[in-house]
Amino acid sequence: MKFELTEQSIQYTFGNKRYTNGLKSRMIKNVKKDAAAADLKKVGQAIAGLQEDSLDDVILVQKQRVIEVAQ
Repeated sequence: MKFELTEQSIQYTFGNKRYTNGLKSRMIKNVKKDAAAADLKKVGQAIAGLQEDSLDDVILVQKQRVIEVAQ
């Protein structure tokens, strides 16, 4: 058996005193399977800049299917 990557999302956590508890999370679905970590962080920083927030966290969420391997 092995894993097969089926889908990826990215979760950004932004910080600003106007948010409840000072943090707000945003999830973006359908992230390319070969997206580079540096590129994903740049996107988060760009969004944070547009909102006048800090970028506090970046989490890549992956869904993987368990499949059987032919022997």
